Amino acid sequence: MLPWHKDQGLPLAINYASSCVSPIDNSVFLIGGVRPFIINTNDNFYSSEVYEFDPNTSYWKGLNITGYNSSFNTRYSIEAVIDNDGKFFIFGGRNNNISNDSNTTLIRYNDMHMLDTTTMKWSTLNISQNVPLPCTAYAAVLLPTAEIIYIGGLELPVLGSLRLVDIKSIRLFNTKSFTWSIKQTTGASIDSRKRHTAVLTQNGSIIIYGGSTINSTQVSPDLAVLNINTWEWSIPNISQKNAPSLLEYHSSTLYENFMIVSFGSSVLKSSESIFIYILDIRSYTWVTTTTTNNLGPLEPTQIPTSAGIPSSSKPTLIIIVTSIAGIVLIGSAIVGIFIYKKRQERHHYIATPRSN
Repeated sequence: MLPWHKDQGLPLAINYASSCVSPIDNSVFLIGGVRPFIINTNDNFYSSEVYEFDPNTSYWKGLNITGYNSSFNTRYSIEAVIDNDGKFFIFGGRNNNISNDSNTTLIRYNDMHMLDTTTMKWSTLNISQNVPLPCTAYAAVLLPTAEIIYIGGLELPVLGSLRLVDIKSIRLFNTKSFTWSIKQTTGASIDSRKRHTAVLTQNGSIIIYGGSTINSTQVSPDLAVLNINTWEWSIPNISQKNAPSLLEYHSSTLYENFMIVSFGSSVLKSSESIFIYILDIRSYTWVTTTTTNNLGPLEPTQIPTSAGIPSSSKPTLIIIVTSIAGIVLIGSAIVGIFIYKKRQERHHYIATPRSN
């Protein structure tokens, strides 16, 4: 694993950001987020909205983007999703419109931004039909159909108070036609939620985990599964052995047959989590070790083009997690875990509350 370098382009503490891994060259893009003001400096509050990390050199850099829309400045509570062509899409979010140090206005959005990472051209898409309400704290996943599925979150009606998005009403955005649609789901009773995560499995299901109610209290169940072929929700029977306390603000990613849940904040304990948890999705059990086979060299990672994930898509795991505290440098603001595969079978031990 290559060392971290404290380069001049390294982003300082950033929280509430989103990240994408390029399917073309495995570069990591960090998008949006809140950068705390640095006292007694002339440093800009938000010097850049997009950073790129090169996993081959371990260096961060700011980007020269054409067509950038300044309304995206200070945007956070978003989830960026990247497609196979290297275009990432960012919906909604909120920002603090800062006119001076003592005047801050919170604004929520329902616009869709797109960045083509092959040309570094930014576009704000002009969409007028079926556009969702301003929304934050949702979960988003790219489907094999080139649609992005948006699950849950907080929305703000034109007249009314902030409310949870009905989790049974799924919003879909087509990344080819730039159109919105809604899909109604059936099945098990699932609490609507915010600050949760979602991953797409190899068999075409979406697993959501964690989150909280509008009052930041416990939701039920902790974990649920949406079958995207039947659009039915189900609740797997999961042992609580090695299970995390219900989390929000966390990160989740799928690696082969394992969902890796990183950090976040405990809803029940009102405290930050310093652990990484692993769910074996074959048996829906929380485990403390993983085994992977036939490990190969580092190659670009392709997003699935069908319900299954091709074997060539598995060479690298990259997790980017932003701290909800975000006060110090890279050590707590962003954690990058790069597991470069070896050719022989090996075990990966990841720290959990019940392993050393």
